[in-house]
Amino acid sequence: MNTAVNLQSAENARQAWLESRRLGIGGSDVAAILGLSKYKSPYQLWLDKTSRSELEDSQSEAAYWGNTLEDIVAKEYAKRNGVKVQRVNATIAHPEQDWMRANIDRAIINPEIAGNVRIKNGKLTTDRILECKTANQYLAKLWGDEQTESVPDYYLTQCQWYMGITGASLCGLGVLIGGQKFRTYQIAFDPELFEMLIEQCSEFWHEHVLADVPPAPTTFDDVLHRWAKHNPDQALQADDDLAQLVAEYKDLNATIKEASGELDALKLQICTHMQDAEMIIAEEKRLATFKYQERNTLDSKSLKAAHPDIYEQFVKTSSTRVLRIG
Repeated sequence: MNTAVNLQSAENARQAWLESRRLGIGGSDVAAILGLSKYKSPYQLWLDKTSRSELEDSQSEAAYWGNTLEDIVAKEYAKRNGVKVQRVNATIAHPEQDWMRANIDRAIINPEIAGNVRIKNGKLTTDRILECKTANQYLAKLWGDEQTESVPDYYLTQCQWYMGITGASLCGLGVLIGGQKFRTYQIAFDPELFEMLIEQCSEFWHEHVLADVPPAPTTFDDVLHRWAKHNPDQALQADDDLAQLVAEYKDLNATIKEASGELDALKLQICTHMQDAEMIIAEEKRLATFKYQERNTLDSKSLKAAHPDIYEQFVKTSSTRVLRIG
């Protein structure tokens, strides 16, 4: 019974956190606003903040493990750096700008300030905070030398945002890479960078979220979402700039097709040399593999012919706009 209650409590807390994201700009939003996020564009963030997209009621596997391992990362950071850390289970809002918000992973206790971290007058009773991360091993190259500020930009902006809001002057960051490599970093507060972040985020919050005006699309998915269907009665007269864009697109597409043909020719030559060999090696280093593999696919045409009723039950129609030049 207690387990069920705890799970429900955790789910309620998560839903409350998801809803609170729409009340302001948090640290993970900053990278999206600046165009630095690999997960979300400014337009997609605007959809979230204006309640036009569904709240994420389920986590990705990467996010799940990031949350699950957060406590382990925090404890390891504390152990390696000889400090004590503490949870701060509250959203911290800037005392003058309520839309500026922070949900930090941990506070680092500074015994010279207080033995227990609290929120006082909108600020923390410490000068240090901690962010806990996990990273794919293939992204290890994005992380520099330990005890430096050489971290990916989308984490650097998050740390600066949190420090500016909480009043901290230092943000420690611990990251577990590939489940095997642990690194720690120390990021100092940069007032000039924080002012720049305020300017960019304030513009997004006031001119787009509060004004209910979408930002310009920055990905093709943004375009497809914003203008999902075409108007058959409308034709756009091209000006010189638009005509030039279409011409450049045609030229580049022709180049890509030519390169694709050259790739196919090289592929033929390589595989002809390999015949039934599994791989190519040079100086004990694998250069290429050419392996047999199988996969199962559904023959929808045969299914439709043999069992049309079953086919109709499971057929799914999708639609999108397609750009064709010429």
